Amino acid sequence: MLDFSTLAPTDGVWADGVWSLCLGAMTALSFRAWRRIDPKAMTPLQWGRDGKPIMRAGRALAVGFTPLGAAVGGLVLAAGERMAPVAEPGWMTVRLVAPLLILAAHQAHLRSALKTLKIEGGLRR
Repeated sequence: MLDFSTLAPTDGVWADGVWSLCLGAMTALSFRAWRRIDPKAMTPLQWGRDGKPIMRAGRALAVGFTPLGAAVGGLVLAAGERMAPVAEPGWMTVRLVAPLLILAAHQAHLRSALKTLKIEGGLRR
């Protein structure tokens, strides 16, 4: 049996759990959006001040970029924290807050992309 009683919150276990939950939510959101987007539609990535898309990508890149980037960023932060001689509370705060902010940004991006594609007719019927 595993004994987690010796793990303190400063050991990064809580931050790893938050990253895992947020990555799972991002993956679920991405999969849901991926199923709705037509395979041939170019998905908006960025919008100009006038609200029109100025940058687009294929469906897979558009829905998968943020979760993959968040996974890599989370691993880099976790490695940096574990290699430091002393656990810094500032890094722990970053590791706890960053995945929540990235999840919110990813959700907002997908919502906007789906809204734009609905207007343009780029969603599956």
